[in-house]
Amino acid sequence: MEKITIMKPWPSLQVFAKTLSLRGEEETLFYYDTEAGSDSPSSKPVLALIHGLGDEADSWRRVIPLLRNRFRVLAPDLPGFGRSKAPGRINLKRHTRALFRLLDEAGVSEAYPAALVGNSMGAVIAEEAAFTQPKLTRALILEDGCFPSALPLGAGLLLMACPFIGKKQYRSYRKNHERAYRSLLPYYEDLEGMNEEDRRFLRERVIARVESSSQERAYFGSLRSLIWTYQTGKDSFAQRFIAFPGKTLILWGDRDRVISPDSARILRNLRQDVVFKSIPAAGHLPHQENPAAVAEAIAAFLMERT
Repeated sequence: MEKITIMKPWPSLQVFAKTLSLRGEEETLFYYDTEAGSDSPSSKPVLALIHGLGDEADSWRRVIPLLRNRFRVLAPDLPGFGRSKAPGRINLKRHTRALFRLLDEAGVSEAYPAALVGNSMGAVIAEEAAFTQPKLTRALILEDGCFPSALPLGAGLLLMACPFIGKKQYRSYRKNHERAYRSLLPYYEDLEGMNEEDRRFLRERVIARVESSSQERAYFGSLRSLIWTYQTGKDSFAQRFIAFPGKTLILWGDRDRVISPDSARILRNLRQDVVFKSIPAAGHLPHQENPAAVAEAIAAFLMERT
């Protein structure tokens, strides 16, 4: 039997927590909505924040408060991750469908389009959503992730996708929580330099993830789908990116050790209107290590195009 660990919302985000039923009680989507509890429709533009592989909506905990005065911010736990329930097969298309369902719930339409922000795997989901329904997306913001990539997938990621090797490593963290926490080190420029509140929170979260068999299933299903997309969708994504009518901002941590900023070279070459900004003192998750710079870059980019 799976050990259930309830992931409590980051304290300042508790008031924004909501759950959307996708298919009764067996399939639900947990998300934050900064207009939760409001009695009147919001006139603020919608901004959807999409987390990466093996993460949750709380990844954006430091950015949401910085953006909520200008935007209606939505941040879901993708299907199978965090507090979202998703029986059955998990893949990128399922994540994209859930995102569309959330946008529809928020009233996003051709007359009221959203801006999509995605980190790492979330960037690919944001791209898929934007290219599938371009009239619903006024802008695309890709943070430390994009497709097509100028660089191949890393050997470590490919190794994790191998059923026996990957699952053995994932499950080994259940017996060594300190090792599970230290597995986060490559994703940050300076994990130990973060404040104690964040470090404690990140430790609790990574332990909750590795203890969860449902999140293990979501992790490996999403990973295999991501690799398949990288292997088969390069030309399609490039063509759809060229045709996308909205604008694109690419943000990248200047100390990212997981995916090099050079990965974005193809996108920058495909369209001259792509804006690229390096985020200082940040690794693969700039929105956690330098949230002020990320929020400022997003707001400035979108406000110029309002």
